Amino acid sequence: MEEVLNNLRTIEEGAPPVDYHYQWLWLFVFLTLFILIIYSIKRLMPLFLAYRRLTQIDLQEDRFLPLVNLWLKETVLIMYPRDVVAPLHSRNWLRFLDKTGGTHFEAFADAWCTVMYDYNKVTVSDDDKKMLIKECKKWLIANIRRRIWTL
Repeated sequence: MEEVLNNLRTIEEGAPPVDYHYQWLWLFVFLTLFILIIYSIKRLMPLFLAYRRLTQIDLQEDRFLPLVNLWLKETVLIMYPRDVVAPLHSRNWLRFLDKTGGTHFEAFADAWCTVMYDYNKVTVSDDDKKMLIKECKKWLIANIRRRIWTL
């Protein structure tokens, strides 16, 4: 009997069993995060491209304000339906931009309304052009945040 007990003492326990449920859970979490990141990048890519187009607008261009207005219309159409954006013009357009982006485009209202009909009559200083580009960037960043949180 003692020999049987000695044999029992030499039995090794071995490795504990592995619970594979946690590995599948981690795989699921990482896969979900990967899909969310790809989806977010896909949603934000048009706005990143719009930012790049904005930085390519030349401050010395004669048609600076019409180009900025065109850029704004194209970019706003990425975020908002056409039937909301299309009827907006002059002060209503600037108010819409201010309301949706927390900007101050309405400060340019007098020059904006004149320029849209004849851009040769109005000269805009370089400081005002830089301020306008800054407001465009501010509007774009506010809407990037909005687009991120409204998945």
